[in-house]
Amino acid sequence: MKQYKKLLFLFLIIIFFSCILAPIIKSPLDFMLEKIGFFTKTVDYENGVYDFGKVMRRILMLVTLIVLIVFGKSLRIGTLISSGLKIRHGFFRQFLLGFLLAGLSLLIYYTLGILFGAWMIHIDYNSAGVVISNIVKYILIGCFIGFIEEVFFRGFLLQSFMENMSLPIAVCACSLIYSILHFFRADVHVSTGFQAFVGFATIVQFFKPLFLQFFKNLPSIIGLFLVGVVLSYAFIKTKSLYLSIGLHSGWVFMMKADSLFLVRIREKLGWLFGDSKLVTGILIWFFLLCVLMVIKRIYSDTYGAAKPPA
Repeated sequence: MKQYKKLLFLFLIIIFFSCILAPIIKSPLDFMLEKIGFFTKTVDYENGVYDFGKVMRRILMLVTLIVLIVFGKSLRIGTLISSGLKIRHGFFRQFLLGFLLAGLSLLIYYTLGILFGAWMIHIDYNSAGVVISNIVKYILIGCFIGFIEEVFFRGFLLQSFMENMSLPIAVCACSLIYSILHFFRADVHVSTGFQAFVGFATIVQFFKPLFLQFFKNLPSIIGLFLVGVVLSYAFIKTKSLYLSIGLHSGWVFMMKADSLFLVRIREKLGWLFGDSKLVTGILIWFFLLCVLMVIKRIYSDTYGAAKPPA
């Protein structure tokens, strides 16, 4: 069976077993919500109602991890990922370059936003120590998210597709999945008590934004797709994950840290500067293409296209 067909089959397995597992997990969770404050805050529990969407996302992650462990050898997950994370000369320089490219692109974006009145400078903090600690925290969060997502999407998924698809189709398929999975979430409020089909009902709500609200979410889908293309291109040109991890980490860091210094004026030029997700704005699309061109120029004579290990 071709690799992409295996992945599609395993995706269906993950969805099915997550739905079966959901009501089994819900029963003890209902009991713990009344006893443990941590769970209460995590799922927004109030008056016997809570957000099961947050629970379902964690169930999906758990089942996905188990499936990948069980089928890891046949999918060659370890081989594919280790090839992308192989320590080569200049690997840290690639990470820093990606982080700086991401930071510079968004810094120019924020500057233009301030000049056009779409963003406003607003600094609200008690001390410099608070700002520094938040910046360090956001750097760590950015690096963690960048590492995890790049290892999965570019280290494993993209290389898996490249085994049976042409390079452009593999990049498009991986980027589309990367984009779509960002919408695979919803607030699903349920009451306590056993509900046999709570998992299936929650999954339906997860798919709803992609089908019933497709055109509303289309700008976000396009923006995230372009992000996926740039990250995939960074991996292909360097045959390594470090540049894409740096880019991803830098973008996440900047989008989290902007709240320390800036406030978005939502009604101003939304089509150009986007909404809270940023990727809905045409200006971000332009900067993504600029980053892609910079990568192409830097690595044009140095690297060829990455090939998955045999």
